Amino acid sequence: MPQNNSDPMNEWMEAESRVERAHDLYEEGRWAEAAAELKAAIAVNPYNPAWHFNLALTLEALEEYESACKAYRAALALMPDDVETLNCLGVNLTRLGQYAEALSCFERIEQLDPGYEPAYCNRIVTYAEMGQHDEAEVMFYLAQQIKEDCPLCYYNIGNSLYGRGQYARAVYCWRKTLELDPVHPHANVRIAEANWAEGDLPAARCSYEAEIRINPTDADVLVDFGDLLGELGLWDEAEREYQRAVELAPDNPSAHFCLGELAVRQGRPAEAEDRFRKVLRLDKDFPGVHASLAQALIRRGRVQEAAKHLLREMRRCGDDPAALQELGQLLLEAHLTRQANDVLRRAVELLPEDPYAQHNLAVSFFRMHHLEDGIRHCRKALKLKPEYPLALYNLALAHVEKGQLPRARRYLARALTIAPDDEDLRRLSRRIGVAGFWSKLRIRLRPRRDRDVRNPD
Repeated sequence: MPQNNSDPMNEWMEAESRVERAHDLYEEGRWAEAAAELKAAIAVNPYNPAWHFNLALTLEALEEYESACKAYRAALALMPDDVETLNCLGVNLTRLGQYAEALSCFERIEQLDPGYEPAYCNRIVTYAEMGQHDEAEVMFYLAQQIKEDCPLCYYNIGNSLYGRGQYARAVYCWRKTLELDPVHPHANVRIAEANWAEGDLPAARCSYEAEIRINPTDADVLVDFGDLLGELGLWDEAEREYQRAVELAPDNPSAHFCLGELAVRQGRPAEAEDRFRKVLRLDKDFPGVHASLAQALIRRGRVQEAAKHLLREMRRCGDDPAALQELGQLLLEAHLTRQANDVLRRAVELLPEDPYAQHNLAVSFFRMHHLEDGIRHCRKALKLKPEYPLALYNLALAHVEKGQLPRARRYLARALTIAPDDEDLRRLSRRIGVAGFWSKLRIRLRPRRDRDVRNPD
């Protein structure tokens, strides 16, 4: 009978060595290698709770939260009353949206050690994610009774206040966070987001710049800052921030996507196409990339290829009204009129009081030669926005198609009072003035991404 020559003592010593190597690898940021070493050690000795805990921390760093929860549970099976492990498990369960289980962990900690402040601090996040902001605030005050000056508590309750639209109170809390911890991650970013939400873009810029001074290598912050600069119309500066993000994180799909969007805006569709294809290689499920790639392809005259990407986007688009309107317009440009109508109907259902949504739906009906439906939605658009020359222009064209020239002239006259120098309006007025004029319906699309454009494109 063969004998097992392995020495249990050597195996255990090797396992200890692996754990030490894992610690060094973790400190170097080589988390995947550290996790592999810890798993090998645990295979030899599965009864050490600290090793399971360290594996869970390493998996957290890799953003493998489900696996981290499994490792924390393995540690708890060996040490069921360890409050630190329960707290870490609760945090990860919150990240996964498993709120009831997370709350159970924090409540168990409260039973074991009522003075353990993180159990209240982290419950702020759980309740805020659940939309239960009053309960989040209760947790904040309970935490303060134990530790009055906890920067994380102020940060977490700031997030809850922001979720309620209480931007001034949120900013106060985040400034308190920075007072207690001047390099607290993302506190300046959150202040910038609140400034942006209140329309104070210069203040938002200052807050982003403060964050970048603290952490100049965060590619996601650079992308967000680029978006703000674009909102300010500083496109060259925005492009520089996106390029910096790509240099720091070449595999960051958001940075490539933003550079692609900028290339479309600046009339470089070939460059945009390359960027969007890069995004697809990095993340095939990146939101909106198929629509943006389709836009670049349309600009290059490759409408049939664009149509394939738009149909893919239709299958995955959610309920963002602005995204639905953009997708609907692109579908119209790709001559997928029926599909555009379906998408634009969804946009109107979500935003019935939006004049642009009503008008875009009208455009799709006109393209389908459903004149009455188009006229109805154009009138709704005008009821919501009486000075809307593009809607008046399309109504005039619709009534020309119906042979109702007097009504067409009235709509056109109203449009000319709003935009008297618009050449399309003046040209249509001259043509309607010719006796016996009859024209095929020619629908005009308002330019994408610019809701303040008054004249037909």
